[in-house]
Amino acid sequence: MDLSTLQHYRHDIYACFKRAKDALFNTMDALITETQAQSFPEWSFSPFFERQWHSLYEAFGDGKIDQKRLQKAFITYLPTPSMGKRLILGIDATNIERPLSHTSPDRTAMPMHTIPHAVPRKSTPITFGWQ
Repeated sequence: MDLSTLQHYRHDIYACFKRAKDALFNTMDALITETQAQSFPEWSFSPFFERQWHSLYEAFGDGKIDQKRLQKAFITYLPTPSMGKRLILGIDATNIERPLSHTSPDRTAMPMHTIPHAVPRKSTPITFGWQ
């Protein structure tokens, strides 16, 4: 991918944001660059996040994304495999455990990875979160 393709891709993604464009775009860059961050204040330490950490709350509260346009942008820039080759994409399927998050009603039950001998045979170790 050359630099102009990356610039066009970023421009098309930015155009998908209807409200709070700058804050959402900075948040996206922070999420990509600060992989070890686990909170809004930690993401705000990214050199690509040009705002105060509390603006993350505003971005998620006030921001609006055109989902169809975003999907179209992703499809437009999807890499195409060489002739006779398959396209293989890596996907992160990491569970996000949040068993005590009462403010997230969309979380679901999911298997919990444990040491086999530490769990009674008849019980299934589960936690709640997102998959």
